[in-house]
Amino acid sequence: MALNISKVCSADSFLLTFTPVEGSIRDPFYILLDPVLEEPATNNLLHHPHTKHIPSISHIPTPHLVIISKGRITPPLEAALRHIALTATKTIILADPATAKTLRTWKNFDFSIVGALEPWLDPRLVGEDRVVRVPVPPCYIGGDRGEVTVSLIPQRGFMKGARAAIGITYRPSPSRPSPFRRCVTMPVTTTTPGSTTIVSAPQPQLLPSLPVPSIGDLTARLVPPTPPLTPKLPPPPPKDTDTGLPLPRFPGKTLSVIFSPRGTSYNSIKPYATSHLVSEAALPLTALIHSFDTEPRPLWALGRNNSYFPIGQETALALGAKAWVATCGSDDKATVRSKRPRTRTYLWHEVQEMLDRAEAKERRASSSRYAPRSTQILDLYQGEEVTLTSDGVCELDPLSQHQRAVPDALGLFNSVSAF
Repeated sequence: MALNISKVCSADSFLLTFTPVEGSIRDPFYILLDPVLEEPATNNLLHHPHTKHIPSISHIPTPHLVIISKGRITPPLEAALRHIALTATKTIILADPATAKTLRTWKNFDFSIVGALEPWLDPRLVGEDRVVRVPVPPCYIGGDRGEVTVSLIPQRGFMKGARAAIGITYRPSPSRPSPFRRCVTMPVTTTTPGSTTIVSAPQPQLLPSLPVPSIGDLTARLVPPTPPLTPKLPPPPPKDTDTGLPLPRFPGKTLSVIFSPRGTSYNSIKPYATSHLVSEAALPLTALIHSFDTEPRPLWALGRNNSYFPIGQETALALGAKAWVATCGSDDKATVRSKRPRTRTYLWHEVQEMLDRAEAKERRASSSRYAPRSTQILDLYQGEEVTLTSDGVCELDPLSQHQRAVPDALGLFNSVSAF
């Protein structure tokens, strides 16, 4: 499977496209993150005339899922959601409980397509699974379904999901039957007085595209369904026993994405990664869509913040992210009013250098000759896109010339590509 990440607009709005690498067996699966409707910025078109402008959501494929990570609804977000509700027929909108409740109160809005994302909690401790699971239709009759999981990971110490992260995994439906699976239709042998005729089982037939389930069916399946011929998971162990890491339930390559436009610490993401991502066999992380900001600094702690690294660096190193795509970061108005900024935003080449040094330090400490592939840092402009697989970045938009620009001694950017 391949994951295509496209930046829809200048804000933190991205379109995720999951497509099969070998052949076109199933239609792509589209997920739209934080949609907005806006006009192209004049300065953006002057400085980056090569970028493609997407003037409206109608210019992109109809998404299967629309995920809202913000804790409040802005006018551009409201305009985008109303446009989606009027034009889309198979789209499901997922948001935190407070935002979902607000959407259901809007007039002239189809509230039946809205679902709530409950804050994720470790099912090994609470005994319930709060992951929203959307089935992916099978590729042939009687085949196993794929699955898309969506989780809301709250940031500790922040209210109303201001710095919440969205965890997404995509497990494709198998393109062919497993050789270890029992055959439902057994071969039939017919014997006549002079000949023997063997009628073999019919070959699997491809299914037509199936509609996405309604939100009523989706909310009824918050407890994960058990795939065919797969044993049920054991109940969570008591709290006084050792809770080891869960074993992967499904073999194969599962793509995973963590979306945190304002930044989420690894301490908040770690329980989700060691529980859900491990059970889904979704590690290493395919893509981290995260800001380049440092840890927020309170006003009273002027010199007590010892973290001078981007808040997402620990997450990228711990989960082995193949790519780190930048977001706009924090837009807190208090940052403008304060005399000293609460956060620092790094440039993409600075983050790449710090990440490379940290990875080299870990390799020296482990005394291992194996050198894992470095995380690739990307800062996409509006309309640019990148294609990823479980092995890393396989295709970068050729229009992304600014990714090959490095600053000189005066701080000016010069392209290092040869023309």
